[in-house]
Amino acid sequence: MKLELAVTNTGTTSFRLEEALHTYHRVGHVDNIRLRGLDGVTYLDNTDSNREKMQYGDVVLASQTDSAYLNTRHALELVDRELRRRIRIVKENSLTTVVWNPWREGAQALSDLGDDEWQQMVCAEASNILGFAVNLAPGERHTMKASIGVADL
Repeated sequence: MKLELAVTNTGTTSFRLEEALHTYHRVGHVDNIRLRGLDGVTYLDNTDSNREKMQYGDVVLASQTDSAYLNTRHALELVDRELRRRIRIVKENSLTTVVWNPWREGAQALSDLGDDEWQQMVCAEASNILGFAVNLAPGERHTMKASIGVADL
């Protein structure tokens, strides 16, 4: 699957653009997944007052997660042992990656997510946010892309 978000500045002044492709990935159970490709990357933890932290090893979710990984250009791999598959996410013109799961408490506050559905999903989003937002001059065009593929484990 390929996703693309294209923006053209048709105005007469420059503007700054933040963007994210909100890709919700179905997983067997959030406790049994690993997200590879972010080892050694600095991130902002939105569940901890946006404190800057460093990722060590694979991303493993154990509680509510809302993290913005900074300066990420490379592919990610979502490993789901329960569903026996790997989801590969290749990004283009995306300098940040958002990883999100509302967990039990956050899911209860969302009207479009069932109380238990947080257990079978994770977001791993191509994005350009915060200090990595895109500046577009008049007439300029920016396209962000994500290609998502699935393979057996």
